[in-house]
Amino acid sequence: MPEDSPTLIGHLLDVQGAVFLADIIEEEEGVTPKVTIGDEDIVVGRLGSYVCVEQGSLRVIAMVTRMTEREKIPATLFGATEAAEDLVPIAVRTMQLVPVGYLDQEGIFERGITQYPTTGAEVHVVASPNLRVMFSRFQEKAYEVGSVSSNTAMRVCLDPSPLFGRHCAILGQTGAGKSWTVASLLQKAVSLTPRAHLILLDLHG
Repeated sequence: MPEDSPTLIGHLLDVQGAVFLADIIEEEEGVTPKVTIGDEDIVVGRLGSYVCVEQGSLRVIAMVTRMTEREKIPATLFGATEAAEDLVPIAVRTMQLVPVGYLDQEGIFERGITQYPTTGAEVHVVASPNLRVMFSRFQEKAYEVGSVSSNTAMRVCLDPSPLFGRHCAILGQTGAGKSWTVASLLQKAVSLTPRAHLILLDLHG
């Protein structure tokens, strides 16, 4: 990766309302790109990981949902004599990104997108210290519901008041763990607030 910007991993190629497409800067052919920040080695393009799309003062946080690789014949230099059959194809990796929020001027993570970047915007990896800031919003509530998929040592907490004060849905296929999730949420709520009043209606037995 570029020495002057060690977190830079690519640039946006396509921007749509719900999904971005970005290329990945290749250092060495056939080698999975990695970025080292401090003592942390980050594999570029890992599903479930987060990136920051930067353009001017705009910083959009997005999740990697797909990574693809295709072969591309490199363009010959002007006046080069290589025949097309003599050119060795190179691997071109691209990432599909789903924007989830943005960082404001103080670096605080906010959900949703108010402005969209344009093609050519820089894509940077998000290191663990930055992820902790993103997911620290409700740590003081101590209502732990899981961990970050790309970093299982990092716990995720929610604010139980709006969670139980509004409608919510837990969706999934048969056997995905919907009942287990409901039971886990209720058990954590009871352990956190023993005097809470919870009513569970199981209409299907």
